[in-house]
Amino acid sequence: MGVTLEGQRKESVLVLMRRQRARRALAKKIMIRPKKSLEASRRPCRAIHKRVKMLKELVPDTKSSEGLDGLFRQTADYILALEMKVRVMQTMVQVLTETDCV
Repeated sequence: MGVTLEGQRKESVLVLMRRQRARRALAKKIMIRPKKSLEASRRPCRAIHKRVKMLKELVPDTKSSEGLDGLFRQTADYILALEMKVRVMQTMVQVLTETDCV
């Protein structure tokens, strides 16, 4: 029954490794997430505010009192108006090039 000191160390290391695996599995099961710092949680908000500000600069006649919903509606209307302008210009180019060839 002569167990060596090194054999005991290997066994204790294996036991510790099994415990660590069990803890990780349990953590995954109950979905424990590490707490984020306050600064890290504010980064997405800052990025969103920056993009909203840029969108307000791009879309003409935006009213800040309407909120995000109003801003998105105005943006959609502006995109539709731009698409219509492009179609009109394409039609004009097509008509003018056809008359030049005749």
